[in-house]
Amino acid sequence: MEKIGSKTKLLLGAQHVLAMFGATVLVPFLTGLNPSIALIAAGAGTLIFHFCTKRIVPVFLGSSFAFIGALSLVLKEEGIGAVKGGVIAAGFIYLIMAYLVKVFGVEKIKSFFPPVVTGPIIMVIGLRMSPVALNMAGYANGKFEPKSLIIALVVIISMISITIMKKSFFRLVPILISVTLGYIVAMCMGLVSFEPIAQANWLGLSAEAAADLFTLPAFSLSAILAIAPIALVVFIEHIGDITTNGAVV
Repeated sequence: MEKIGSKTKLLLGAQHVLAMFGATVLVPFLTGLNPSIALIAAGAGTLIFHFCTKRIVPVFLGSSFAFIGALSLVLKEEGIGAVKGGVIAAGFIYLIMAYLVKVFGVEKIKSFFPPVVTGPIIMVIGLRMSPVALNMAGYANGKFEPKSLIIALVVIISMISITIMKKSFFRLVPILISVTLGYIVAMCMGLVSFEPIAQANWLGLSAEAAADLFTLPAFSLSAILAIAPIALVVFIEHIGDITTNGAVV
């Protein structure tokens, strides 16, 4: 088997950061939660996951689009404490499913969720976000914005063009290349400001993020019933993700 060079690993890693970052911060933006907390939780969860799996499964654990509707509703009606309680309950469901996997074995569990089951579930969860993508592509502050549409077209056309290339290294990093091109176009259009980056601290947590982080969970039956069952859907999605990732790697 051909070994992957360090430069290739670096490029693939950079692409993975771009791919995970958008999804991880988009969910809290859409639900009203704090993106900083999402990044902290995702980073800690990923490190624990790699420790438990002895670094043999190269995946990142981030936000799931499946929870958007329930999180938004619970946050609006009952607050961040109830959201935490519901998420903790979902975590217990994950533990139960993990125990079942350990008892019956991975192959036995996978036999109940073949690709014909996991594939459509992953597709449906992703396609639910297509209206959001289309709205962001051509609109800004509720108004049609040609510049946003141009940038979106540059990204999607370059990604498709790179993907259909035959026997090219660039096919491994279509996201990295297309997002970079889109960013350059945005800079040329004057839509990128580096001032917030220069003023930002290397390490820090806003007062709002700190308040959300240290708010104690509140266990509400309505919040638990709204959030926890979604873990069953995401469990099936997780099986499909890991299986696909294994096939690609």
